[in-house]
Amino acid sequence: MFQQNSNSMSSIIGPDLEINGDINIKGDLLIYGQVTGNINCDGLITTMKGSIVSGSIITNFADISGDVDGNVEAKNKVSLSSTSSLSGDLLASIIVIEEGAKFNGLCKMNSGSEETKPQNSKVANLNEGTKV
Repeated sequence: MFQQNSNSMSSIIGPDLEINGDINIKGDLLIYGQVTGNINCDGLITTMKGSIVSGSIITNFADISGDVDGNVEAKNKVSLSSTSSLSGDLLASIIVIEEGAKFNGLCKMNSGSEETKPQNSKVANLNEGTKV
């Protein structure tokens, strides 16, 4: 679930810790306590059952088991466990919602690359050059 790897450092917000303010973190973040503010994480955010986040989350991966009141945007995958509660919009490439999860908001899946959107341009006209 939450492991130390060689590419990122892990930080833990304990159950008795309450943070008021934004968090910017390059590694993974495990939340047991309460955060009031936005979180910007380059790794994995894991919120445990009983944790509370009041603010938006921007991350690569999110594993939500607690309460989140704000938007969640992940470049890769978001998982909402059966104990999770999300009140806000959800944007990710991969979305997993377990039975029992509470989700109130809009859901949008991105393809991972916004540059590959097709443009409205004329490709071919099959009637060109023919007379009717």
